[in-house]
Amino acid sequence: MKRILTLCSAALLVLTSCSEKSNVANTPMNPATKPQGEVRVNCQVLSAAQLAQFKEKYKMEPKPGKYWYDSVSGLYGSVGEAAFGFMYPGHDFGTLAEDASNGNTGIFINRRQLPQSEWIIWSTVLGAAIQPGRYWLDALGNAGYEGVANPVVNLYVAAAQNAQNRAGGGGGGRGGDHGWSTRFSTGNYNDDNSAGYVSVPGVGVIGSYGY
Repeated sequence: MKRILTLCSAALLVLTSCSEKSNVANTPMNPATKPQGEVRVNCQVLSAAQLAQFKEKYKMEPKPGKYWYDSVSGLYGSVGEAAFGFMYPGHDFGTLAEDASNGNTGIFINRRQLPQSEWIIWSTVLGAAIQPGRYWLDALGNAGYEGVANPVVNLYVAAAQNAQNRAGGGGGGRGGDHGWSTRFSTGNYNDDNSAGYVSVPGVGVIGSYGY
């Protein structure tokens, strides 16, 4: 079963702070470029080639700022902050730091420690409090324990089930409609999960399967 779920959201937006791990003069960017004009991801300045690739893929330019990016799940956010949304996974934007979000929960997802605000969101999606530990999350929403290949949950399925439970267990019609919504996206799937779609607010439908 192939689910195209977590692709692109808007683009990189806001700026906080990032520890200076590279010298501007030694980056692929023009040395004369002012720091406020740089786009730093995982504490690396994006090169002109990377900026061009970003624009080609997302049809827009990233705003100057300092961000973290998880190449496995596609999650991204401002340095020191919780996840803001999803991009395509697989970009080579350097190594994600454990303290990228200034987390304090003891819960690590793909190396990054979650801050409490994000822990609350993911716990709400799952319908249970996530316990301290190290986990992985892929771009299809599958999640499991670090070092164990088999997933233990799919966040999108869990979100749909919890949404249905909150609605009183009503199934819906037309072949079994199961709408769901999270902070980052919304979607629907049928009774046997053979067809569905995912939509990102402000972008529209970004993936579907089974149609």
